Amino acid sequence: MVRRVRAGQVESVYRQLPPFLFSSVVTAILTAVGLWTWISRPALTLWVLLIIGLSWVCYRWLQDYRVSHPISPDRSSWAGRLVIGIGLHGALWGGAGFYFFVSDSIVHQTLLLFVLAVMSGASFSTLSPLRGVYLLFLLPAFLPYAVRIFSAGDSIHLLMGSIVLLFMTLMWIISERIHASVTESLRLQFSNLDIIDDLTRARQEMARRQELAEAEARRKAQSGLQRYSEHLERRVEERTEELARSNERLLFEKELFRTTLASIGDGVITIDSNRNITYLNPAAERYTGWPSSEAQGVPLDKVFRVVDKSAEGTDADGAEALSTERDDRRHLNLVLMDRQGQKRYISYSKAPNLDSRGIAVGTVVTFRDITEERRLAQQLSHQATHDALTGLTNRREFERRLSRIAQSANPLAPHALIYIDLDQFKIVNDTCGHIAGDELLRQIAALMSTRIRTRDTFARLGGDEFGILLEHCPRDEAIRIAQTLRELSQNFRFGWQDKSFTVTLSVGLVSITDIWGSAASLLRAADSACYAAKDSGRNRVCLFEPDDHVATRRLGEMQWMSRIQQTLAEGRLRLYLQPILPTNSNEEDIELGEVLLRLLDEQGRIVLPGAFLPAAERYGYMSKIDRWVVGETFTALKALNTDRRGPLLSINLSGQSLSDENFLDFVVEQIKASHVKTPSIGFEITETAAISDFTRVRAFITTVKELGCRLSLDDFGSGLSSFGYLKNLPVDYLKIDGHFVKEILIDRVDGAMVEAIHRLGHVLGLKSIAEWVENAEILEKLTGMRVDYVQGFHLAVPRPI
Repeated sequence: MVRRVRAGQVESVYRQLPPFLFSSVVTAILTAVGLWTWISRPALTLWVLLIIGLSWVCYRWLQDYRVSHPISPDRSSWAGRLVIGIGLHGALWGGAGFYFFVSDSIVHQTLLLFVLAVMSGASFSTLSPLRGVYLLFLLPAFLPYAVRIFSAGDSIHLLMGSIVLLFMTLMWIISERIHASVTESLRLQFSNLDIIDDLTRARQEMARRQELAEAEARRKAQSGLQRYSEHLERRVEERTEELARSNERLLFEKELFRTTLASIGDGVITIDSNRNITYLNPAAERYTGWPSSEAQGVPLDKVFRVVDKSAEGTDADGAEALSTERDDRRHLNLVLMDRQGQKRYISYSKAPNLDSRGIAVGTVVTFRDITEERRLAQQLSHQATHDALTGLTNRREFERRLSRIAQSANPLAPHALIYIDLDQFKIVNDTCGHIAGDELLRQIAALMSTRIRTRDTFARLGGDEFGILLEHCPRDEAIRIAQTLRELSQNFRFGWQDKSFTVTLSVGLVSITDIWGSAASLLRAADSACYAAKDSGRNRVCLFEPDDHVATRRLGEMQWMSRIQQTLAEGRLRLYLQPILPTNSNEEDIELGEVLLRLLDEQGRIVLPGAFLPAAERYGYMSKIDRWVVGETFTALKALNTDRRGPLLSINLSGQSLSDENFLDFVVEQIKASHVKTPSIGFEITETAAISDFTRVRAFITTVKELGCRLSLDDFGSGLSSFGYLKNLPVDYLKIDGHFVKEILIDRVDGAMVEAIHRLGHVLGLKSIAEWVENAEILEKLTGMRVDYVQGFHLAVPRPI
């Protein structure tokens, strides 16, 4: 009996296997479609192919099983095949729950949960007859997803994970009960068959006896048959009662399943083949406004009323909506109207409801409310493309639109780019504070918005800078718009408390044609034109022209900035050393040298500092470069120093670095950390930098001299006002400006300047250094003047350190 029941269980599973395989393949394909833009497409494709391949193998096993008609003892091997196939199916679905888990999208996490729940619900009736087979599918299918849910750690995912475990437990309990019911039914079936066999044999025996025996034997046989019939009737009654109890258990399981549906938050509607409603779960009742008892037998389109907002608000009844193939990603504009006319955005999915023969007897519609999700998505989309302060388009979205225009530029349909900078914004910020500055930006943005065409893009690019993208706008019209904005701002008065300000605009304008290759080049050109407007006196509009010298130089400096940043990141700056030699061999034995900077370009060529340092100074990047030079020089000095005193290397410092309040602390930290002998360290400060920020420069010189460093005042003589400051600067060397030195042979005034500076330095106890010594005649002249040191290409060319 046990083997026969086991064989019947195997037979039952194989008989119900096609619906399971079909639902697995269809659900896998729909899942892949739902995750197509979120998950790696090769991985999704491979997974679907594995599902299809495994389903095909299982289907082939089913065909072989049907052809072979195995007897009961031989069906154990077929049960083994079932175990393998179902286990692999569970593993594949578990892999989907683990690897296709979209961490930042609760929508797709819920989609995976729903898909796994649908697969589990669709398969438990198929797999439950054979003990353990359903659990073999349920555990590997759900546990990886539960691990990913619990690993997220937040409360909502912990709740979802708990629901998953509860769902698995309920499905397993239902499966066990169905298994018990099926087993009992099979046992009763085979018992009844045995009884029928016994009855048949008894009747045959009675017929045989009737032929051989006489009337008494026939009477006895009939009496015995009657007793046996009574016994059989009692057993049939007993079996009938057992079947009734089994039906009660099945009804209980059905009610338990209905309770499970009622506990989920998604709306579930079942309809028959005529599209009439047979069931609504509580969520569907709440969303549609129809009680399930009233909705039963009502056509779907009367209860499930859908409006497609993407189709200009046209109504689409539920039946029509279900007739199209859609997925959650592509119909976020579907609106469900309930019985009272209230609307909510929904997403839905559908699946056929199959009977035991695999024939569709209806449809199951599942939908959920995504109104809040849609609102949040729209809010996030707006925040991602708009400036929080002014409400204008932000720089990222502006550059995206500008890139589209730049790539499709056409001389026959020109566009224009306006770059705006507020001239007096810093004054408002400094005198009234940042709150007033923010209010000014909001007001000026609102003011300019009134003069901009609706199809144009107005954006805040950062700080007090704005950009306007004028699409399909000729140059003359763009100039008119720019002048209108300038005049509008000029006539605007910004009031804050008891103060009033006039805010003017410096405007750069670029006509967009096919000569522009990218948004970045357009922005650089517009910025350079805006800079030219500022240099020309502010409150004006400047049109960028490729042959404009000022704008071209500005554009070149902007291009150099990106190259300088890339050079620093890739380590392509190089240090060179040019020796400084004494004119008198009796000078103290100190080896002097000036540290020079070079740049190695992308082709490996050396670029002199005159090409890139002006851009670095213009954009405030010199402090970062000086920090790099100081650090690399100290590293080189550490390698050169021995037990005796090493060479004195002078490092040029820019005015920006000396004005940086943190630069002095950086230099002191480098001196202490490198353990380099400080007499080997020198710094060169230009005369103009010393004059422009005398207090900070004096503090720098005093601090580093106390640590033992030497100081040189570079380009001395270029600013005649420096003579009054010199006696208050404790420097060690005066470097005479090379512009005087190179003309010393032909210009008597330059010769007198060089000699005067040299004598002044000696009066103050300083050593003099003449730079730009280009030939032997200049060297001889300087030697005659008794200048202490000389430097130039005639004496030594710079060499790498």
